[in-house]
Amino acid sequence: MRRRLLVSNRTSFCRLLCALALTLAPLHSTLSAAQAASDAWSVTDVMVTDDTGQELHFNQAPQRIIALSPSITENLFAIGAGSRVVGVSSYSDYPQEAKNLPIISDYQNIDLEAIVKLKPDVVVAWQGGQSPAQLNALKQLNIPIFYQHIHTLADIPLSLMRLSQMIGNQREAAPLIARAYAQIPLLAQAPQPSLNAFYQVWPRPLMTINGNSWISDALARCGARNLFADLPVTAPTVNVEDVLTRQPDLILSATPRGQADDSLDFWRTWPHIPAITHNGLIYTEGDAMNRSTLRTLAASERLCRQIAQVRTTLVTNK
Repeated sequence: MRRRLLVSNRTSFCRLLCALALTLAPLHSTLSAAQAASDAWSVTDVMVTDDTGQELHFNQAPQRIIALSPSITENLFAIGAGSRVVGVSSYSDYPQEAKNLPIISDYQNIDLEAIVKLKPDVVVAWQGGQSPAQLNALKQLNIPIFYQHIHTLADIPLSLMRLSQMIGNQREAAPLIARAYAQIPLLAQAPQPSLNAFYQVWPRPLMTINGNSWISDALARCGARNLFADLPVTAPTVNVEDVLTRQPDLILSATPRGQADDSLDFWRTWPHIPAITHNGLIYTEGDAMNRSTLRTLAASERLCRQIAQVRTTLVTNK
């Protein structure tokens, strides 16, 4: 008889992983014990809560999954669900295998007809990343939607845990998720005083991020203060005068592989701002930092080292 999977103890499993991250206790043995207990339960269906608190029920673990953002595609592959992904959004280019999958959406539009033809068991969407009207149309077609919603670095492994619960491979994903939780406390914890940081998302129009972002969280953990954290819009447009008035110690730009390019050269027009006088122009790894995935944690560690170098320069020059 085909055995179905029930994730009936989501809260206990989440607490276990959080405890592992906080204590850095031996990870594999504890998680294996928790999973062994889960395997012993009598099961009837799959129940999981997504990142927004919505509870989803499935007769069995979803076998056909559509991912509506590049980060979601990457996260599904990371937890071992790549073979179940049948459709992706544009720019889903990591890992390499994702490039071979049908593209059924971009930032602005979802191809509802193409999705229906793919017969998905679930669509994984980024809350705020797609048109609510189009997502509601999917719901009207009785296609379940799992929402991924990540604000902080700690949300990344938590969201992966929920995805692994949905697809029924907690055992395979647990060591990976536990390592991710353990990685977060290793990031530098806000040396004082904080350095003022401007994160440039786009040069024209000049765009940045507010405080409701894993990037802003990474900056804070590395000892930098997001100068526009208080703005209400997630990716607000700002003007040059606003940036200059706030006297950034750091100006950051996401580039391919974190290599220096001309994206920040514009700021050299003002040689007396701290970011120029103290070599505070920093290039972060574009996809790794701008997509909320496991690669973001590694990119954040590198970011902390880059900020520490600028801090050393500031101290030396005082």
